[in-house]
Amino acid sequence: MKNSSLLTRGLPPLFGLAFFLAVWQAASGFYHHVILPPPGEVVRSFFSLALSGQLWKHGSQSVARGLTGFALAVAAGTPVGLLIGLNSIAAALLRPLVVVFQVTPLVSWLLLAMIWLGFSRVPVFVVFVTTVPLIVINTFQGVKSIDPQLLQMAAVFRISRARVVREIYLPQVAPYLMAGVSGALGVTWKAVAMAEFLSVQFGIGAGMAVARMNLETSALFAWTIFLIGLGLATDRLLAHFTRHKLSHWM
Repeated sequence: MKNSSLLTRGLPPLFGLAFFLAVWQAASGFYHHVILPPPGEVVRSFFSLALSGQLWKHGSQSVARGLTGFALAVAAGTPVGLLIGLNSIAAALLRPLVVVFQVTPLVSWLLLAMIWLGFSRVPVFVVFVTTVPLIVINTFQGVKSIDPQLLQMAAVFRISRARVVREIYLPQVAPYLMAGVSGALGVTWKAVAMAEFLSVQFGIGAGMAVARMNLETSALFAWTIFLIGLGLATDRLLAHFTRHKLSHWM
């Protein structure tokens, strides 16, 4: 019964994927392959990039840059979000800055980073500035969701600060923080590809730039599929980590 249930749940996505590929194949017959290449041509381009080593050479650069900017955003955004949530003065000073970071267009950060930092550091910087507001805001909301009566009760019974943090703050903040981390991780790969497209010679975005200049649309599709797969893989890894390592706080 369990295997039958799993099979039943797996069939609709497979049918949906098959329908999408069929529509894509049919639509490609009405256009030149430069406009819309058929799925088979995209698959051949993907394997060609993989066998030549370009997929891994460029992909490893993007992964390193993306995870570096993402890690810096988590490391900086978490304490800032906690500080804003716990201190009204810090909130008054820092929240406007976070809003500015959040609403500034990506292209502005790209151009400014090219001027301030040089081209090689642009992707990491862009990932950081576009993801850190998500971490800060979600952490701050987690702190604000804490029931003040629980804190008052802890104060009345003189519960240690360490226990208050472990049993009140962490269970309340962790779901919000992980939601912010998940959203930031999704933005990471979009931001790093865009930054690489305009600033460096190696990376997924740089590979896309070369494909565009050479009118290799199938290669552009292949890079896009690789980028989507990277996003899905990291999202699944994060979900697995959250489920198995942080379940007692979620």
